[in-house]
Amino acid sequence: MTDRNAAIINKIKGLLSIANDQKNDEESQSAFILAQKLMMKHDISSSEVEEQSNSQSLEDGQVTVHKKLFWWERKLAQVISENFRVKFYYNNKLFDNSSQRKRAIMFLGFQNDVALAKEMYLLAYEALVFYSNRYVEDHYEENQKRSRVHRITNGVKNSYMRGFLQGLERKFEEQVKEMQQEYGLMVLVPIEVVEEYDNRFGGKKGISFKLPPVEEALAFEKGFIEGNRIDYTKSTIDEDIVM
Repeated sequence: MTDRNAAIINKIKGLLSIANDQKNDEESQSAFILAQKLMMKHDISSSEVEEQSNSQSLEDGQVTVHKKLFWWERKLAQVISENFRVKFYYNNKLFDNSSQRKRAIMFLGFQNDVALAKEMYLLAYEALVFYSNRYVEDHYEENQKRSRVHRITNGVKNSYMRGFLQGLERKFEEQVKEMQQEYGLMVLVPIEVVEEYDNRFGGKKGISFKLPPVEEALAFEKGFIEGNRIDYTKSTIDEDIVM
């Protein structure tokens, strides 16, 4: 990882540390939004004064262990890949002691982009688990009872996670449009990465997976609002990163 990416990640981790201490999911969302803005801003700034380095090569980065993937792990990989200059795919393995095929999430891209995308995935993973679990606990505390029915608990949690991820995705989309207007047309995923992905997977447009239904509308709405309401000012974006 480059010094610049390391500095971005350190700043994000600092924000997440504050978020966990204060139990403020708004701060957590801010970390991911700020990371994207910093990445886009500094990549553009550097390209204005120097040619893109040709020293970087394409690489594959493993993000998860080989396992049965949850739907939200796949969706999170999709959100991160669409906003941090990489493509994602699955690496399949069939282990000797198991008849079930295990999958690992992989990112394909330039070295620095893969490193940043992996860090962002892991940070977002931890935050999503933390805040969804907290929401479930608060949900049952407010209703003064906790259901022992596992399906109902999963319904509440899945609905919140769908809302949270969709809210975060919507915020990224809004931010990309804003940055495009400010800096001009940008291609988030480099053409070299797209071409390599197409060569490997036959031009497949995307990886399909099934999302669970929204069983709890209030949980979904709460997650969406908390994933979409962050708005960093330009003064925040332009803060220098100390290496």
